[in-house]
Amino acid sequence: MDHDRLADKDLLVVSHGYKHFVKSQVDVLAEYFDSITVCVRYNWFADVASRLPIDGGEGFGKDAKIAQTDVPENVHVIETPLLYLPLDIQREHLLGQQHVRKVKQQLESHPVSFDLIHCHMSWTSGYVGARLKDELDIPYVLTVHANRNWFETQLQSDNERLHEAWSSADRLIRVNRRDRSKLEAYNDDVVHIPNGYDTDTFERIPTAAARDRLGIDAERPVVFALGTLKPRKGFQHLMRAMTTVHDGEPDARLVIGGQGGMRDELESLAEELDIDHQTDLLGYVDSETLNDWMNAADLFVLPSYSESFGVVQLEAMACGTPVVATENGGSEEVVTSDDYGLLVEGPESHDELADAILDALHREWDADAIEAYANELTWENVCEEIADCYVEVLDEHERETESARQ
Repeated sequence: MDHDRLADKDLLVVSHGYKHFVKSQVDVLAEYFDSITVCVRYNWFADVASRLPIDGGEGFGKDAKIAQTDVPENVHVIETPLLYLPLDIQREHLLGQQHVRKVKQQLESHPVSFDLIHCHMSWTSGYVGARLKDELDIPYVLTVHANRNWFETQLQSDNERLHEAWSSADRLIRVNRRDRSKLEAYNDDVVHIPNGYDTDTFERIPTAAARDRLGIDAERPVVFALGTLKPRKGFQHLMRAMTTVHDGEPDARLVIGGQGGMRDELESLAEELDIDHQTDLLGYVDSETLNDWMNAADLFVLPSYSESFGVVQLEAMACGTPVVATENGGSEEVVTSDDYGLLVEGPESHDELADAILDALHREWDADAIEAYANELTWENVCEEIADCYVEVLDEHERETESARQ
C-alpha cells in the first residue's frame, strides 16, 4: 500500500499515556507522517497524592503516564490533566465529558489542522475521538487495548458514550483475534492488529554476558516474571507453584520485576512459603537491566488472570527466551506453538503451572526459532499494518466527501 499518502498528513493521537506500547507505536509511525500530536490524559490529583501520606494515585500521575525523553522531532505531546477519584459513577459518566472538554480547549490554540485521529483505550479516549470526528470532519480510528476482564465489563456496561466510541470509529482495532466478533455487534469495520515489541530495548545477547553483568551463577536455573504487582498478574500463584518447582529444581531462583501495591504481601508470602531466600522482588527495572534479565533467564512466566495481548511475552521471546503463560485471553495469541512456550489453564492451577515450569526448564529450546517468531511482531512490522489501515480510512473518507459534494 502507498504509505507516501501519509507523508503530508498530521495525525492526532488521544491516549491514556505516552509510554511503553503507545510511545513505541507513535515513535515508529512518526516516520510516516508530517507530524503527530499526542494528547495524554493523566490525573493531576495523583501528582498531589504522591506528595501526601495517602495511597491510590500510583500509576495515574504525569510522570507515570508521559515519557519526557527520546521524543521524535515531529511528535508533540500535550499534557491533558483531568481530575477524578476512583469512583465508578464518575469515571463512567462524567470523566468522558471532562476529557472531551479539556482536549477541545487545548486544541483551540494548537496550530495544526489534523487529517486523522487515532485513539488508544475505549473509555475515555475513544469517546473524545468520536466527538472530535464530527466536529473536525476527519476519520477516527480506535484501538481497544482492554484486558479480557475489563473488556467483558465494558461489553456489559450501560455507558452509551462508551458504545458510541466503538460505533463511531471508522476502524476498530482489537489487539487480539478472539474479540473481533464481539465488537462487530457495534461496528462493521473491526480489524485485528496485534501489539508489537520495541527493538530499541529488547535484543538477544549472550546469556553468559547477561548473567555476568547481573551477578548470576552460570548454572543456576532462573525463572523471570515481570509486571505490575497486583492480584490480576497472579504472582502470588507463581510463588505457590515454585514450592513444587523446587522439589525438582532445588536451586531454581524466582525473580519478579515491577512495582505495585502487592509488594509487602508478596514478600510476606515468600517468607511464609519458605522461598524468600530463592525469590527476588526487583521493583522498577530500567530498560538496559530488563534486557539483561530477559536474556539471563532460562524461562519467562506470565501467570496472569487476564490480558488483552501480553506484549511482555514477545519481549522475552525477542531475547530467545521461552515462555510459560496462563490462558488469560491474550497469551493464547502469543504462545501459538509449543516451539515457543507452554500454556496452562490458569494461575490457580498450581500443580499444572509447576509442571509446565519444570518441563520448560528441562526442555531443549531452539532460541533462534523463538527469536525469529518474535521478530515478526516488531513495532516496525506492526506499524506497517496500522499505516495500511490509515490509508484505507483516508481513502474512504475522501471518496465519501467527494460523493457528498456531487
